Amino acid sequence: MDIWTNRKQESNSNNDTMVSRNERSNEEKLIIKRVSIGSCIVLAIVAIALIAASLKKVEETEYGLMYTRFSKRLDDEAQSGGLFPGPPGFRFIKIPSTYVTVDLDERKCVSRDGLIVQFSVTFQYQMIAENMFPVVERYRDFYGWNQIVTEAGVSAIHHSCSEFTITNFQTKRGEIQEVMLNNLRVKLEGNATAGIEGVYAQAASLQLRYLGLPSEYSEAVREKQSAEEDIVLAKNQRQQETTKASTALLRAQEEARKILDTANNDVEILLTEARLAAQETTFAFEQEAVTIVTIKDSLGLSTNGVLAYLANGLLEEVDNLKVTTFEPARLSRSQELSSGTVVVPVA
Repeated sequence: MDIWTNRKQESNSNNDTMVSRNERSNEEKLIIKRVSIGSCIVLAIVAIALIAASLKKVEETEYGLMYTRFSKRLDDEAQSGGLFPGPPGFRFIKIPSTYVTVDLDERKCVSRDGLIVQFSVTFQYQMIAENMFPVVERYRDFYGWNQIVTEAGVSAIHHSCSEFTITNFQTKRGEIQEVMLNNLRVKLEGNATAGIEGVYAQAASLQLRYLGLPSEYSEAVREKQSAEEDIVLAKNQRQQETTKASTALLRAQEEARKILDTANNDVEILLTEARLAAQETTFAFEQEAVTIVTIKDSLGLSTNGVLAYLANGLLEEVDNLKVTTFEPARLSRSQELSSGTVVVPVA
């Protein structure tokens, strides 16, 4: 009985031991499984991180040059518009591929005759893909390159100002803007013939927005314009006064002509009247002479008789004739009418 009981107790003890071992084994398997899953997750995360670190994006409006940080390697081919793989730790040095605008506000330059001119200019430039490598190699990034391009633009504009006198800035603004653009192209793009090295940018356009002349010059110009206006006004007034004087002269000449014509007409009329009166008198005397001759011949009178006849005719025609005579004057000539002799009294 005791033996059986002991064996049974030993058997139960063995069973408990086996159960404990199985439980530990299951726990170990679960732990291993969890570690494996965690390792896979970590590996997956690391892989994703490595893939993400190995892919970089470049926009359509940019040029990108691949630069590997650890190896200090710079790619010489510009990329644009896409997602690009590379070694871990690389990045893209980016520069806009579109037009870049630079505003130069309230700057100053010197004209050819030494006067200071204020200006405001806006110009646009662009990166070319083949120039990307030398730009990054020399100027490092867009910030440094943009500063160089801006200073080159300022230099070109200053050089353009020195080609024109101060008066040209009033009358040749379009020509000045064209010269500024041409000088900007030389400064940015270079000129191999002239031995000028550019800054690897392509000039697109330039707008001259403002030109400010020196206040002293502007005041002198205003005074000159005012003087010219006064001169023009004086000339116009002189022309008006000359016209008035000419008009008065013409009026006086016309009046004098009218007076002269009137006088000439009056003289002609008087002369005509005098000629007619003379002709009438002459004709009357001629007729009277003819009549006297006829009477003399028909009556057979002498000259004294004719005179006595005329005297008697005069006395006959006058109704109340009063005559005062002195001796030895004689009023009657009746004897001369018969004898044919006439005695002429002596006063």
